[in-house]
Amino acid sequence: MKPLQGIRVIDVTMWAFCPAAAAILASWGADVVHVENAASPDPMRVFAGGSVELGHAHWLFKHYNRGKRSIAINLAAAEGQEVLHALVAEADVFVTSFLERTRKKLRFDVDDLRAVNPRLVYAKGSGAGPLGPGAQRGGYDGATWWNRGSLAATAMGVTGTEWPPGMVGHGDGMSGLVFAGGIAAALLGRERTGEPTVVDSSLLGTAMWFNAPAITSSKFAPEQRLFQSQPPRTALHWASNTYQTADGRFVMLSMLGDHQNEWLDFCEHIGRGDLAADPRFATAADRAASSVELLGILDEVFAARTYAEWGRILVTLRGVWAPVQTAGEMHDDPQAVANGMVTDVDYAAGTLSLVSPPVMFDSEPARATRAPEFGEHTDEVLAAAGYPADAITKLRKSGVVA
Repeated sequence: MKPLQGIRVIDVTMWAFCPAAAAILASWGADVVHVENAASPDPMRVFAGGSVELGHAHWLFKHYNRGKRSIAINLAAAEGQEVLHALVAEADVFVTSFLERTRKKLRFDVDDLRAVNPRLVYAKGSGAGPLGPGAQRGGYDGATWWNRGSLAATAMGVTGTEWPPGMVGHGDGMSGLVFAGGIAAALLGRERTGEPTVVDSSLLGTAMWFNAPAITSSKFAPEQRLFQSQPPRTALHWASNTYQTADGRFVMLSMLGDHQNEWLDFCEHIGRGDLAADPRFATAADRAASSVELLGILDEVFAARTYAEWGRILVTLRGVWAPVQTAGEMHDDPQAVANGMVTDVDYAAGTLSLVSPPVMFDSEPARATRAPEFGEHTDEVLAAAGYPADAITKLRKSGVVA
């Protein structure tokens, strides 16, 4: 049994940040119903050539809406709003990405839905938080998370570039994971106290948490600041550094403790027992004092073998190391495979490899499942909410649902 099994979630969201949070709740066992506009689907579904045709939604929609059911409702119509209220009456959580003016206009703001369901956990995601002068503005991860959230500037400092780089990773997915955790905490609080809460999470807040070491230390003396600039490679410690292989690839050592047994094991693995006997490197303090010299020696050692050779040699190393992998190589990483971090999901348009949320329960991988087609579950969801077949037919004919 998954921890959120039996929890019902109504998901009135668009794009990626808030849909990602609801998708994670679904992977944890919740029954999530994604509500789309009957006349206009989620823009992520039809983004960059995606469509509502069977299996042809954009792949990012499939990624952030896996495991959900889909219903299409015209929330601009009074009848559509009543349909939404009927669904909310039996729900535990309501998740939305819409700003207050839209929530009030379409009658799904906090007070509107709490009048229908006083136990409802109401969760709203925003660009920059629910308070302050920017509360009523939208946000996207490229602007709000990556750039305003200081990550682009931090990346410039670390890499020494003179122009803000494009976003690395996806701020929507990271922010959705944080948001899902907040919703789960609110559900626990409701179960313990009987009182529901309103959950707020934002792209900006997640960026600040993600980049907290740089933000906090930015008020320190320049030499104490983290991630503000990248020191010359030779100024970095030998045991926490990246080395180039014979074929131009890279491996990284992350032997932060620099324990003596790890050092001796490392020397044995790289075939340099002479380094273990060298008085310049006898202790951790000696190695730190001679780090630049040792780094130069290790540059030559690693340059003598290929990336694949080092992978075979270091696999049994006691200390921590990592290959510098491409995104494509992650599909076949043995740890990713063993832990179900990627799942192949079949669609009418072909197979899509989806990354799973990074949480396991009882060591069971969170296997990804298919995202819904547009309005695929409209009849099913309405019937479960008590609508008879003739009423559903009438709603469909009038365009209230699709």
